[in-house]
Amino acid sequence: MRMRLPTAVFFAVGCCFAIVIFYLMLEFTWISNRTREANRRSSLSPEEELAAETLGRRLSRLEEAIAENRQLLAGLQANLSDLLIHQEPLLHDRLLAEERKWEPISGAGLSVGKEELTGSDVIATTTTGSDVIATATTGSDVIATTTTGSDVIATATTGSDVIATTMTVGAGSSQNKSRWLAGKESFVEEDSLRQCPAGGGSPANTDIQMLNVYDTLSFDNPDGGVWKQGWELTYEASQWTTENPLQVFVVPHSHNDPGWIRTFEEYFEESTKQIFNLMIKKLPIKPRRKFIWAEISYLSLWWSTANDESKAVFKKLVKDGQVELVTGGWVMPDESSSHYSSMINQLIEGHEWIKNHIGPDAVPRHGWAIDPFGMSSTMAYILKLNNFDGMLIQRAHYSIKKHLSKLKALEFEWRQTWDRAGRTDILCHLMPFYSYDIPHTCGPDPKICCQFDFRRIPTTSGKPVSCPWGIPPRAITTGNLKERAETLLDQYRKKAQLTQTNVVLAPLGDDFRYDSTTEWDRQYLNYEKLIHYFSSRPDLNVRIQFGTLKDYFDAVKKDTATRALTLPTLSGDFFTYADRDDHYWSGYFTSRPFYKSLDRRLAAHLRSAEIAYSVALARFQRKPTGPSFKHVDLLLMKLISSRRSLALFQHHDGVAGTAKTAVMTDYAIKMITAITSCDDVLGASLAFLLSPEEDKSNSALVMRLESEERFVTHDQPPVKSRLRVEQNGRRVVVYNSLAQSREERVTLRIDSANVVVVEEKSGEIVMSQINPVWMGKTNALSADEFELVFLASIPALGIKTYVIKSVPPSSAPTKGLSAAASIEIFSDNARSDNPSTKVFSLKHAVYPASILLTSELLKLTFDGKTGYLQSVFSKMSSYAGVGIKFIQYGTTEKPDKSGAYLFMPDGEAKDVLNGGLLTEQNQGSSSFAPLIRVLRGPIVSELHLMTSQFIHTVRIIHSTGPEGQAPEIVNEVDITRTSNYELAMHLTTAIQNEDFATDLNGFQLIRRKTFAKLPIQANYYPMPAVALLEDDDFRLTLLGQQPLGVASLVKGNLEVMLDRRLDQDDNRGVGQNVHDNIPMTRSTFRLLIESNRLPSSSESLHSDSSHPVLSLLSHLSLQSLLNPLVLMSDSTSPDPSVSLKPDYPGLPLDLPCDVHLLNLRASVGKESDEGVASPFSGEPADSAMALMMLHRVGVDCRRETVNVKCQPLKGKLNLKESLNPVFALPFVEEGSPSPLSGSGKLLPVDTAVTLNAMHVHAFRFPLI
Repeated sequence: MRMRLPTAVFFAVGCCFAIVIFYLMLEFTWISNRTREANRRSSLSPEEELAAETLGRRLSRLEEAIAENRQLLAGLQANLSDLLIHQEPLLHDRLLAEERKWEPISGAGLSVGKEELTGSDVIATTTTGSDVIATATTGSDVIATTTTGSDVIATATTGSDVIATTMTVGAGSSQNKSRWLAGKESFVEEDSLRQCPAGGGSPANTDIQMLNVYDTLSFDNPDGGVWKQGWELTYEASQWTTENPLQVFVVPHSHNDPGWIRTFEEYFEESTKQIFNLMIKKLPIKPRRKFIWAEISYLSLWWSTANDESKAVFKKLVKDGQVELVTGGWVMPDESSSHYSSMINQLIEGHEWIKNHIGPDAVPRHGWAIDPFGMSSTMAYILKLNNFDGMLIQRAHYSIKKHLSKLKALEFEWRQTWDRAGRTDILCHLMPFYSYDIPHTCGPDPKICCQFDFRRIPTTSGKPVSCPWGIPPRAITTGNLKERAETLLDQYRKKAQLTQTNVVLAPLGDDFRYDSTTEWDRQYLNYEKLIHYFSSRPDLNVRIQFGTLKDYFDAVKKDTATRALTLPTLSGDFFTYADRDDHYWSGYFTSRPFYKSLDRRLAAHLRSAEIAYSVALARFQRKPTGPSFKHVDLLLMKLISSRRSLALFQHHDGVAGTAKTAVMTDYAIKMITAITSCDDVLGASLAFLLSPEEDKSNSALVMRLESEERFVTHDQPPVKSRLRVEQNGRRVVVYNSLAQSREERVTLRIDSANVVVVEEKSGEIVMSQINPVWMGKTNALSADEFELVFLASIPALGIKTYVIKSVPPSSAPTKGLSAAASIEIFSDNARSDNPSTKVFSLKHAVYPASILLTSELLKLTFDGKTGYLQSVFSKMSSYAGVGIKFIQYGTTEKPDKSGAYLFMPDGEAKDVLNGGLLTEQNQGSSSFAPLIRVLRGPIVSELHLMTSQFIHTVRIIHSTGPEGQAPEIVNEVDITRTSNYELAMHLTTAIQNEDFATDLNGFQLIRRKTFAKLPIQANYYPMPAVALLEDDDFRLTLLGQQPLGVASLVKGNLEVMLDRRLDQDDNRGVGQNVHDNIPMTRSTFRLLIESNRLPSSSESLHSDSSHPVLSLLSHLSLQSLLNPLVLMSDSTSPDPSVSLKPDYPGLPLDLPCDVHLLNLRASVGKESDEGVASPFSGEPADSAMALMMLHRVGVDCRRETVNVKCQPLKGKLNLKESLNPVFALPFVEEGSPSPLSGSGKLLPVDTAVTLNAMHVHAFRFPLI
């Protein structure tokens, strides 16, 4: 039905009336709330009184917000009037063009599909202006918004949905198109009502898309002259005037790696401590001297040793703007292998330290990432999430730098690939030249710029640094001042040709600079002479000064506004990085995989401990007269120490695996210590949560929970503890840290094969399975150690206890007795090393043609001779075309070979077949036949392939839940006896993919292409967690528990690098080979195959132009893989006098499937300079606070998902209903994760919040 013009007018007038009514309702509600609040306070419980006192301090902010809403409503009325007068024809045209997408409008509501939106809905709004034109509403829906102006950023709402938005964009966003976005075309990040918000979404429309740039560039490398990777730059001096002078900000800095060649502590004692001591001495001499600092880990270490006077000086320097803390994270993180949760948490850790020690004058607002080896858009999102104003990056492919320089696009608005509204835009500066050192930052000629690094002035004392180009710097004197100034200005002017603005950034620093009095004096005194000269020459039209990143970005924004410039938008990332020729830094995606896996293990332990501690502390504060939760402060300090150990490893030479062996060992020892600390926190917290409400026996103190897995040394995989099982039973505690219930496999080591497993609360026997424990790579079975497997069903944030009871051997069958797995061993003869066993039946046979593993949902076929997977048939997708084999690369014969950073292969990979397979005979045998073991049971079935370089296990779980729909693949790799050897797992499918996808930091997916014009190493990408192949019919998703490198070099194929052993250094600074491989390094994957056809039609879900997102099943499987169930055993003997609850129920209802509880961490209320911390600030009526981060992940839930209990979010999420009774939530603040962003928006107690797809949302509330 066509909506005619008079109807539209009547409709808009009706909206004005509705807004007036809503305004009166808001007034009445506010007055009523105040009255009810006064009446309610007289009947509050003690804990509510405690919260009410805190709420009183926030009441004024709520009143201010209400006042702002009143003003907003008045503005909306004015905008509606403007719609009637000016925009009515445009609205009419748009409605006619989209009439098929809209149902008839009648009355005061708008029908969209089958949903009627009435009452406080804002129907149409028109805004004008030239900047950010945002429509914010307090209603439930924004139906249509028309905006005009040069930059339309977003339509923001606290309501449920954005139905339609029309954008008219300026010239700077020429690729964007005005459109109505309705139904399936609604903004991905704005659409929270649809069941499948991210499914089939179009990618961001930006001026520069990095994947398209890769398509168009030739990636040649002609000699550019003095700027080797660029071209000769020229300029006209007349382009600058008195009104538009060239502005140059000289930014002194010192890049301090928290571990690389030396350990974190060694670097501090050798250099960093002196840098801080001299900073507080040299900067106060002149107020115009500036400095920036990034690594808070070093600042905290210096702070713990500095006296009060030194701290006061540093605080004043920060307050006066002479020192700017940039980024403010614990480290400058790696951006390829780091998981986004760890990236956010290391930023929070740095900001929380700043808040507790420096104060509110040191809020970081600008990112500084000069050394990570490739740049991820996830980091841009994280900075934007935490209210940053701008960011700087350095290491991007030299051809990309040249391309963007030619476009004058080194300053751009970085946008997420899935963001069509521009809400994630953040101003970014890409440094144009080879490095961040002084020779490569003043201009295009490093030979000239090196002469202005005054530390390099020849000297006979200290640590001399020379210029590789043979011309050393000279001190500035009266005699050479003019010539030196003009030479430097020439470089600044040439650098200015690469950007639109008249603002030049000239960083002045390098690794561990300014650690001597000599350097501070030489750099500052000589540059002060140059600056003074330029200020005395107004005819040069240049203004040069010391500055910070804030000074620079403020000047860029001002110049952009003054001259009406429009900076381009850019989406995508900057992988894979190359610094010259074909030297691609794709080796470090995999280097030191043992430590990369250890990173993920610590992250999972820490997250579980954080959540358990927060839940326990809330219970304790809610009823302090109940069970005793001892050592609250001590447990928090264990958490803080663990947070900082994990944060330290996020450093770009840590998780990247590019530090020296001794440094990697130091990181590992810190992480293993942190895992032990997390287990201590988990044990205390879970024991407390299992103690009764009225516990007079202090059960939590008697019960001692211990992890069932532990590290013996830093260079060995963890080992499982063997539990002693007796007839009266051994209690095992299983904890689920996810906000969705799950049924998953539990695996334990026990000393008896005759056991039953009982769920303690119900008393029901749980089906279980007994597997053998093998003695190394042989057929020998342990006689006194067994593997127990059963399925545990645990509620969201819940705990269950199971009792394992030993059963005496009996001729009569025992009800519920664990079933022993059946075992087959295949070889080229029927000989056996272990012909009989009391527990297991072993069948020995020659190699069959094929081997099958089946479950209710899966059928896996293996080659009977090699043991390699040949096909996977999934009943959910009816697909069977997946094979696995192993391949290996050598290194090139060229002078520059593979090392910790570089991957420089010797050509295509070679198959690892007979020569690498372990035989049942000794290594001298000529048989070279593999050893294959097959286990089958009611819980798990698995195949083991034994080789000299790896044990390859493929496992299926007999469950109909998510875990049972994806085969698990485990590789335990040992390449310690190889030379220049890189081992990869290779998957072959029949999928006809045109491109593929990987994840960025576990946060989002990004499309990748394999370019024939580039070498193999250029087509390798980081795989922090996910790789994906798909065509119109099928999708294959490989989920990884650890970060590694991945490629899809041939259509339908996928290869994942597992480990690397290199005999040489690759000349990138670490100065050693890679020979510290850890034997039996484990990598774990899940393989998911899904149909790309809608169940009800032949329509394909796949589109090369859409932004890729995971399916709901893939997301749940990934979270299960990264955050496994926590298993702890009660090491105390059962005591009848100690009464323990058999479970802790957790959340009464699951959070929606697509809402991931990213973290729930107790805030540090106060921390002394000596490191003594407490969750309490010490203020009157204060309670411990927590930060909760919810990530509404982007999922494509259009695929059929079965046996999943939770559902995706529909509409809003009521936090109080969702989290009660675990948390009382007397009030909630919504804001950014950073504690330095000030108080967030105070939400009503029973508020329902909008969680936009793809976004992370942060909430703070008291732990009661």
